[in-house]
Amino acid sequence: MTDTIRETGLTGSRPASTAADNRAKTKKSLPALLTIFLLGTLMIQAFNLVFQNVGDSLGMSANASLISTLPGIVLGVVCMLYGTLCDYISPRKMTLFGIGALVTGSLLGFLGASDFWVVVAARMIQTAGGQVAGSVFLVMAMKYLSDKERAFYLGLFNAVYYASSAVGIFAGGLITSVDWKYLFLVPLLSVFLIPTIARNTPDTGAKGDRIDVFGIALFAVIAGFVAVYFSFPAMWILGVLAALILVFALYVWKGRNPFLSKKFITNGPYMAVLLALFVFYFFNFACVPIYNVIGDGIYHISLGQVSLCLTAVYIVATLFGCFSGAIMSAIGRLPMLILSAVLMVAGCAGSALFITKGFWLLTILACVFIAGITMSYTPLYDSFSATLPQEENGRGIGIGDLMMNTSASIGMAVYSGLMANDHLGSLALPGFGIETGSQAQASNMFWIMCAASLLALAIVLIFHRPMSKQAPQGD
Repeated sequence: MTDTIRETGLTGSRPASTAADNRAKTKKSLPALLTIFLLGTLMIQAFNLVFQNVGDSLGMSANASLISTLPGIVLGVVCMLYGTLCDYISPRKMTLFGIGALVTGSLLGFLGASDFWVVVAARMIQTAGGQVAGSVFLVMAMKYLSDKERAFYLGLFNAVYYASSAVGIFAGGLITSVDWKYLFLVPLLSVFLIPTIARNTPDTGAKGDRIDVFGIALFAVIAGFVAVYFSFPAMWILGVLAALILVFALYVWKGRNPFLSKKFITNGPYMAVLLALFVFYFFNFACVPIYNVIGDGIYHISLGQVSLCLTAVYIVATLFGCFSGAIMSAIGRLPMLILSAVLMVAGCAGSALFITKGFWLLTILACVFIAGITMSYTPLYDSFSATLPQEENGRGIGIGDLMMNTSASIGMAVYSGLMANDHLGSLALPGFGIETGSQAQASNMFWIMCAASLLALAIVLIFHRPMSKQAPQGD
């Protein structure tokens, strides 16, 4: 992969000095953006762990899950929204707005900790604010850095996500000893990063471009209904969703300058990357619950022991995330995607075959599987820069984020449905000491996950040429 810098910004060709200045500022601001994203992500992990404790303490045990699900819905919408807006609005202004929302949500949650609905609202505001930094980080890395630099920072971004997951899982047995309301104050550390953000984040934007408020809002509503459906499934939501998608399709086809043009929608290489992203991350959310089921139902070990093993898995994911940029620079995008899929196949197939051979062996195989998923992130997101013009990178990343979260949500729904079906455990693989029941059920689930990984490999091999095709850039 050649080490090039593409700086054909939103308003046409930029002078070399402007390109160099934006690149230098971006490299200075990315660590601060990454830190803010980490603080926001830690909040998601922390409250996913303690939401029931919060609900119990406020006398709202039956509604406690809303502390986790409603911010999750917000996250699904704003991932798409912020990425798209980065094509139009200054990254500096967006980040400062995000910090403001993060701080507002933190103070609101801490001061209003005695009211359940204030806590829910505060978590939604916190989540919306914290994600701005993540979206701006990805878009700036795509637009302003060289190929090798971009690969490094994409890997680092992925590593931070999994590191926060590791910290969240490890803290599961400790967090209940602390008054949960103090969790709200952790993101206030982002205030100290405001001078760095204000000084170094590029203040660029699309001059003269009209923001397609209607189109973006309609797409955000569609994203919201998708997220709502997988949190609260209902047939009427599917009906509303179908109608909204039809309206949006007509708007793209007939509207004047929609933010997603017909050319964007019919961009075959970009759609191939989205398809690969969808399949690679389909069972991403199922990694943790399936090992909880195995630990309890097959090995009869405590949740604390399972948590310790899963912490090790996410530490491995963090390490592979850190080095994924260097790996891609060394071997290239296509070989890395193939390697990622092969690792996922090996991890799932091995777990299916050796489900009864020891939980530590399964932990090692889980590390192999999670390494594959982690390594796929950098080449897939790097492919967005190759398949889209630079002025559309924000939209591409936003829709990619939406696709990844939606895929994992669908996969989690499929996983839950299959694991609740007793027929899945009625057929055991002969010759490996697997009995019908919980052993066969987990083993067969791993075979289904293996099939999805093989499909990911097939998609990469079939569509690798269009996925690697360089998109024409602005004049």
